[in-house]
Amino acid sequence: MEGMHSMKKKSDSYYDKAWRWVEDTYLKYFGENRTSYGVKDTFKKGEVSGNKDIDGMQRQVGDTVGGQFGKGGVGESVGTHVDKGLLRGNM
Repeated sequence: MEGMHSMKKKSDSYYDKAWRWVEDTYLKYFGENRTSYGVKDTFKKGEVSGNKDIDGMQRQVGDTVGGQFGKGGVGESVGTHVDKGLLRGNM
């Protein structure tokens, strides 16, 4: 029984790594990393006013701030470091 558990754990590990690769490839295609995407998503989820102008402005601020952590942004190295270290538990 322990052998089956070990195989399942290994299988899950391969699945997680493969899925992480797919996500990273997708984000990289759009000039993003997990940090920049996460910042943008957080701002987007915070839209609660119901006013399209205020929510739109909040989305623009989130895109601007989040973009600074993506490819070409002033905080790209910070975003990459956070992505590889904190978000993946490699620090």
